[in-house]
Amino acid sequence: MSETPTIDTTQRRTIRQALQDVTNPATTKGAIAVVCGLALMVSPDLSIAIVERVAGLGLLTTGLLDLWYAITGRGERGQNSRLLSLGRGVAGVTVGLVLLIARQETLDLVVVLLALYLVARGLLSLLAGLLGRDSSRRGARLTIGAAALALGILLLAVPRSLADGIIVAGAMVALVIGAILLAYGLRVGAPAASPIDVQSATIAEIIWDWVRASDIGNERRAGLAETMYFENPGRAPKLLAWWVMLLLSVAIATFAVLQDSTAVVIGAMLIAPLMTPILGLAGALVNGWRRRAGSSAMLVALGVIGAVALAYLISDWVPALVGFESNSQVISRVNPTFVDMLIALCAGAAGAFATVNSRLASSIAGVAIAVALVPPLAVVGVSLEQERWSDAFGSFLLFMTNFVSIVLAAAGVFVLAGFAESARLRSNRSQVLSTLAPFGALALVILVPLVFTAEGILATASAESTAQNVVTDWVGQDSRLRVGQVAVDASAEKVTVTVEITGSESLPPPRDLQRELSDALGRPVELVVEFTPSVEINVSENGTVRSDEGSPDPS
Repeated sequence: MSETPTIDTTQRRTIRQALQDVTNPATTKGAIAVVCGLALMVSPDLSIAIVERVAGLGLLTTGLLDLWYAITGRGERGQNSRLLSLGRGVAGVTVGLVLLIARQETLDLVVVLLALYLVARGLLSLLAGLLGRDSSRRGARLTIGAAALALGILLLAVPRSLADGIIVAGAMVALVIGAILLAYGLRVGAPAASPIDVQSATIAEIIWDWVRASDIGNERRAGLAETMYFENPGRAPKLLAWWVMLLLSVAIATFAVLQDSTAVVIGAMLIAPLMTPILGLAGALVNGWRRRAGSSAMLVALGVIGAVALAYLISDWVPALVGFESNSQVISRVNPTFVDMLIALCAGAAGAFATVNSRLASSIAGVAIAVALVPPLAVVGVSLEQERWSDAFGSFLLFMTNFVSIVLAAAGVFVLAGFAESARLRSNRSQVLSTLAPFGALALVILVPLVFTAEGILATASAESTAQNVVTDWVGQDSRLRVGQVAVDASAEKVTVTVEITGSESLPPPRDLQRELSDALGRPVELVVEFTPSVEINVSENGTVRSDEGSPDPS
């Protein structure tokens, strides 16, 4: 009887200690970040309002601090610095108050002014980078200029979509950081204690300690580098094998596009070797390997040129006619959207993680299928041979979207998974960021046409949904007419709505439908009704046959 309390006490202490190990500040911060990320994704409309208020409070706070520095002279030195603080303070307080108390019309005006400022700043930075004599700052100026110009154009063109994109990106970042903090909090509860004080460490310190503890070591890093880069010994045979597989995959992909065969396209994706130098470029960027980064980038560029040239020659040689309006392999690759960038980001992260973790090496094949690298290049060659310039540009834009997204996502995973040498990463942090910045700016530039394409697709889908509802109401719920496809073509100055209807009744007046469609879509509509009359035949139990035939009403 006397041993039971001792056992209970020991169990309580063990449970209490386990709870203390798990419920540390890192896991708490991680849980909060995960919850916030999920909330941003679940309710984007509410999230935009919250972001506006948080941004307003942040700008108001920093603006007041800048004003205090300008008035008291603390934190800054020199008259010019105090004037700069005064200008920043006035701007911060003004914009902060606008975000907190202004109505939607004022917010829209602020967005337009901010967009114009970004466009002007981007153009000036680009001119300074191109015409400036200081070559050491040329790359940074061009990067900043391209990023600012792209953001300004997006704000002017599609502010709502950009706001939604920022919300989604913020949610994904919150989820990733939250997952890292949760994993770190669980790991520090293990016997191997962390060298930092988890009770007082900041999020940045926790992430840096995670990177340090995840370092895979020089031996393992050298082994992975041997598989990612074509170096001696045996550099020539490695390159020859890579080129043979690339050209074969391009040939297969081109024939698949000409035949409109999805299964064959998947086979071309499986054997395409372009992922290797792209991942190698990401690994070289985060490790500061300039020579390897240059050789990987050059190999990708030469591979792209060779792939497009081979696809052009094959499509010119093979006597096959490609129906660009009906070929699914072409249609699916000439209008990339923001979703394609998200797919490529996830695929790049998966490919980098599978590269570092040898137990997941078999997943590389799935990554190759998830993100298309060679098929878009095949479509580029086929489109160029047919002089379809817009289709060639759209397909090449898809490849560039995949390429840039894979590099950025893989670079982040390589850092977190320990492939990047932690000591060098900490000492050369600015250099690593400067090498990755052009890819970030290029991603923003690519994002401009992607968002425009997505806006066009969404606008067409919304118009077709509205037209479908109008046509259904025009026909009537109890009608024996069946509504087929409702297509909206708004590419020209006028809007053309094509409606397919079959049935055994007469049509209601088409002029009524045209007026209703014009009112619903807000623009004059040219209506095309393709009516196919049908005959309904009924055979009773005693064999009596009765038919009801409908005829079109010309009115």
